[in-house]
Amino acid sequence: MAFENLLRSVEESAQEKERELREKARVTSESIRSDAKRRAQEIEETYIADAERSAETERNKELFLARAEIRALQTKNRQQVFQAAFAGASRRLAQVRQDPEYPAVFERLAREAIGAIGERGTIRIRVDSQDAELCRKITAALQLSCEIVTDLTSMGGLVISSADGEVIVSNTFESRLQRAVEHRQLELYAILAGD
Repeated sequence: MAFENLLRSVEESAQEKERELREKARVTSESIRSDAKRRAQEIEETYIADAERSAETERNKELFLARAEIRALQTKNRQQVFQAAFAGASRRLAQVRQDPEYPAVFERLAREAIGAIGERGTIRIRVDSQDAELCRKITAALQLSCEIVTDLTSMGGLVISSADGEVIVSNTFESRLQRAVEHRQLELYAILAGD
């Protein structure tokens, strides 16, 4: 009987040890599964966050490129409108000699240029051959000592230089239009943009 009790005791001890090992294996297995689920969740969240950042970056890049393209088209359209406006002004200026007010306009241009050049002895006036006679009349009326040269091709106006050639004042329609373009370009762009 003692042997049977010993055998039963060993068997019960073995069964208890087996239960403990099984319980420990179950707890370890659950812990591993729980950690794996947590890690899988973290990895999934990381991939989702990375994908969202990548999508946001791509979206921002596409928006930036689209806005840049829109600005380029707007600039091109403004430039076309601007050029068309000044081309129209040039066409109208080309007809100005037929206007009865042209002699008065030419005289104002001459007085302005002469005033800008100041007193420097005999001045040189370059005009279009179409304005030569008008220039002679105006300079005679102003009692100017000048040399009139008809080597200029212009829609109207004149170029005056001092006797020494150091000071030159261009007061042609083309030069005034060009100055207007340079000075008014930003202002006109703002108007065209609706600012």
